[in-house]
Amino acid sequence: MKKFFLVACCVLVGLVVAWWFWPKAPDLLRNSALRFMAEGAAIKKAVSTAAKRLFSEERQRPILQGQDGQEWVEPITGMTFVWIPGGCFRMGSEASEQGRDRDEGPSHEVCLDGFWMGQKEVTRGEFRRFVEDAGYVTEAEKEGFSWVYTGTWEKRGGYSWRRPGFYQDDTHPVVHVSYNDALAMAKWLGEKAQASIGLPTEAQWEYACRSGRLAARYWGDDAHEACAYANAADRTAAKDFPSWTVHDCYDGFVFTAPAGTYRPNAYRLQDMLGNVWEWCADGYDPQAYRRHGPKNPAVLDAGVTARVIRGGSWYSRPDHVRCAKRDALSRPDRRSQDLGIRLIRQ
Repeated sequence: MKKFFLVACCVLVGLVVAWWFWPKAPDLLRNSALRFMAEGAAIKKAVSTAAKRLFSEERQRPILQGQDGQEWVEPITGMTFVWIPGGCFRMGSEASEQGRDRDEGPSHEVCLDGFWMGQKEVTRGEFRRFVEDAGYVTEAEKEGFSWVYTGTWEKRGGYSWRRPGFYQDDTHPVVHVSYNDALAMAKWLGEKAQASIGLPTEAQWEYACRSGRLAARYWGDDAHEACAYANAADRTAAKDFPSWTVHDCYDGFVFTAPAGTYRPNAYRLQDMLGNVWEWCADGYDPQAYRRHGPKNPAVLDAGVTARVIRGGSWYSRPDHVRCAKRDALSRPDRRSQDLGIRLIRQ
């Protein structure tokens, strides 16, 4: 009887509580649900943001490559950039260097901060990725012509990176690109990869080319060893162009070779000499070496229209296939069959 009385009391209390809270139950449940959903959304957003940040940091993190240095695989096109450690070097050539031009002196010491440089020249496939994503039209395509070699350099209609005038596939370095085209690609890639992408200064380019060597070329002073390291004017090309002054060796290609075909220099960079001339950030000043400061020098005067190119190409004779060799084009919209791009990341 006592147990029955206790059970009845509990039931009665339960009914009173239910009667008191029942009208408010929907509001309580709804408010609890809304609060739970809001807290869940905030947690989900925080987790998502953290995951994206970690993923972004992870994909841009340099990948260690042995004990020689580091590399960064750019996530949009897959281009590999090699770390070039900062340091000082003698820029320019000495008077005794065979093939030397007057604008290569005076030889002077330059010190640079470290930077990342494209291991290879920009390929047609990598340039295509930029063009298709950005809807970009090169200056050769817009204006309907470029410069091609037919025994002499001629202005010809219908040539562009899509129609170079000789065989290329997507592994070959892109050609018929102007300085302005190169800057447009660098800007696009920098925005996509969230990195500072640009063209190398002359000082950066020469420092990277030399890779710690004092010789005229990164393999030494003997021009005729070039065919193991560079695609330049050689005995292969002499069959088609017998009037050329060539390297006394065979590199296997008359025009461009696939990027990265030949041996790298000490920084693991390929085709720093030969294959295609590479645009630099500097305006061309024949007296630049007399005006350079000692730290990170560059000629960035907006009033200078002539632009520097470096490295020589498939067309270049031995005197031009040297790390100190400077050349210039009078306009930033100039393009031709032997002009390409190599990018850096600061």
